[in-house]
Amino acid sequence: MEARWRNFKKIVELWVDLFDRHNLLTYASAIALRTFIAAVACSLFALGILGAAQQEQLWKQTIGPAIKPKVLPDVFSGINQTVTNVFSSPTAGLLALASALAVWEVSGIIRAAIGALDEIYETPEPRPFWIRFPISFGLAILVLAAMLGSIAIIWAGHVSGSLSIPILILRWPAAVALIAFAFELIVRWAPAKHRRARWASLGSILVVVGWIGETLIFAEYVRSVANFRTPVGSLEVFIFLATYFYIASIVLLVAMELDELVRLDAQRPRNQQQLLPLVSGVIRGASS
Repeated sequence: MEARWRNFKKIVELWVDLFDRHNLLTYASAIALRTFIAAVACSLFALGILGAAQQEQLWKQTIGPAIKPKVLPDVFSGINQTVTNVFSSPTAGLLALASALAVWEVSGIIRAAIGALDEIYETPEPRPFWIRFPISFGLAILVLAAMLGSIAIIWAGHVSGSLSIPILILRWPAAVALIAFAFELIVRWAPAKHRRARWASLGSILVVVGWIGETLIFAEYVRSVANFRTPVGSLEVFIFLATYFYIASIVLLVAMELDELVRLDAQRPRNQQQLLPLVSGVIRGASS
C-alpha cells in the first residue's frame, strides 16, 4: 500500500509539473474562450440548417420545450423570437454567413490547439501564418463537420418510423467515432511536428469518456439543481457554459499530453520512462 501511495504521489507531481511547464491551464482558457464564441456561430449555423431542411418542429417540440421551464418567461420569449427570425430569414445568405463565422471561430480553436501541442511536444513553430491559417481553416471544416455530425446523430434518436430502433442503437457508437475522429485530426495534423495516428488512441478514449461524462454530469445538474428562472440564475447560464467549455478544454489538453507521455515512454528504455512505471507501480503495488 505504501509503494502504491508513493507512485501515486509521483504521478500527481509529474502532472503538476507538466501543467506548469506546458502552460496547460493558460491554453485551456484560450480554447474555452474561443469555444464559447464559436458556440454562438455554430448554433446559428445549426438553426439555419434546420430551417433549410424545414425541421422547425425539432425546436418547437423538443429543444424549445426543454429550455422553456428552465429560464425566465421573458428570456425564453426573446430566445424563441430570435429562433423564429432565423427560421424566417433567407436560407442561402444565412447559411453562408453562419458557416463562415463558424469556420472562422473554430479555426481559432485549432490555432490555440496548435500552440498547446507545440508546447506539449516542446518543439518550436517554424510555419509562418500564411501556412498555419490555411491548415487551421481546413481542420476547422473537418472538425466542425464531425462535431455537428455527432450532435445530429444523437438528436436523431428522437425520430420515429421504421429506422428509429437502428438509429437509437447506433447513434452513440457513431457519435463516439466522430468525436474520436475529430481528436485524431487535431493531434495528427495540427502541430508543426506530426505524430503517427496510432499514438492518439489513448487520448481519443480519454476525450470521448471525459466529454461524455462531463456532459452527463452537467445535464443532470441542469435537470435537478440549476435554476435559471431568477435574475442571478440568468447570469449563471454564462458561468455554467464557461465552466463547461473550460473543463472540456482541460480534458482535451490532458489527452494530448497523455498521448505524448505514452509515446515518449514507449521509445525510452525502462529506467528512463516517466509515466508507465508509475502507473504499473500503482496497479501492482511495486516500487518504480
